[in-house]
Amino acid sequence: MNRGWKGVAAFFCLWILLTGALFPVVWAGVTVPAVRGVIEGWAPGSLTASRVFGRIILVVALVLVPALFWFWKDGPKRFFSGLSRGGRGMQTLAWFFWGFFMVAAGAWLQEMLGVRNRGGFPGPDIWAGALASGCLVAVLEEFFFRGVLGLAFWKAAEEKPAALLLGVNAAVFAAAHDLRPIGDVPSGFLSGFAAWTKLQLWAGPADPWKLAGLFVAGLILARLAWQHQNLWAAIGLHAGWVAGMRFCREFWRETPGVSAGWWGPSLEAGPIPLVLLLLVAFAVWGQPIRARLD
Repeated sequence: MNRGWKGVAAFFCLWILLTGALFPVVWAGVTVPAVRGVIEGWAPGSLTASRVFGRIILVVALVLVPALFWFWKDGPKRFFSGLSRGGRGMQTLAWFFWGFFMVAAGAWLQEMLGVRNRGGFPGPDIWAGALASGCLVAVLEEFFFRGVLGLAFWKAAEEKPAALLLGVNAAVFAAAHDLRPIGDVPSGFLSGFAAWTKLQLWAGPADPWKLAGLFVAGLILARLAWQHQNLWAAIGLHAGWVAGMRFCREFWRETPGVSAGWWGPSLEAGPIPLVLLLLVAFAVWGQPIRARLD
């Protein structure tokens, strides 16, 4: 096993152990507060145990990133290199509009099918919120999934078939969106580790259409990062998707009393979003390639 796979294996083992350990435990009748207890003491009732667990998952993963870079003898600087400043901006903006257009196209099709109705044009607050959330989510997730677990991992894994590396990246990306416990997580000894057995991914009603869409989206984003050797195109497309979701939910409102089906009204699960993603995936995939990331 090379340094790429060793680093990933160690990362996920430490991630699971530290996430479980940071939940409250009871030892010899004494409750050790850990993160959950601190949050409850600081802002009682502000977050459910499930949401606290989700925040711990994110923070622990980001804290482990520097150690993974050190082990792989790599760094994040090259994630944002290539092209001029203006070129990077134009590339990011072009992919942003493409992602936004994809979501709008899905919402328009649902309007044609009668599950959405066009409402008033959203105000500046919706625009600002959509852009802010889109940029924040895109930068964080692309840095972690396509940067750390993408560009850095692909380099450390040495030359491997592209399909294997891109497929692993897309699968991890899709699965990560359902890493939240179902229901409440009771306090007690090893409760944080017990929470891993209650994740929606394998213990709850995970939506297969949504998982399939996230997997294809992960393939597209990974292919863009591979092709450009940086994250700008992937950040732009990802931001366009997220911002488009928030904007289109306001511009195309769900028809009152409509029942959910393959036709919608979800903008992220079902055949309509999946087909749109597949069309883009076929467009960007290109010829078979092998990793040679210097």
